[in-house]
Amino acid sequence: MLDLNTIVVISLAILAFFSLVVVIVLIPIALQFSRTLSSLQSLLDTINDDVKPTVKEIKQSVYNVKTALKKGTSVLESGAHEASMFVASSAHGILAGVKEYFLACKTDENSYNNNGSPGIRR
Repeated sequence: MLDLNTIVVISLAILAFFSLVVVIVLIPIALQFSRTLSSLQSLLDTINDDVKPTVKEIKQSVYNVKTALKKGTSVLESGAHEASMFVASSAHGILAGVKEYFLACKTDENSYNNNGSPGIRR
């Protein structure tokens, strides 16, 4: 039968073989992990160098657009107010002109329906 020493030697040989296999498998994994970390660092550097200024520029552009819209809105509001005042004053002027025209036509001798003229009987 097998001696205890033989079993220990066989066990150590199997353990050494599997340890060698694990080391052979882990070395490429460790190298790939190192390259992945380098790529991640490069990505983070790119984000810090390129994306942050771009986001800052986008925010500034949005702020500029908001400012321009506020200015344009205020100009439109003042223009609408001035236009409404112009329309109201024009309508008032037209109505006053029409009133003056008809007042000039109405006299005691010449009324709207010619009741005051001597040639027409009632």
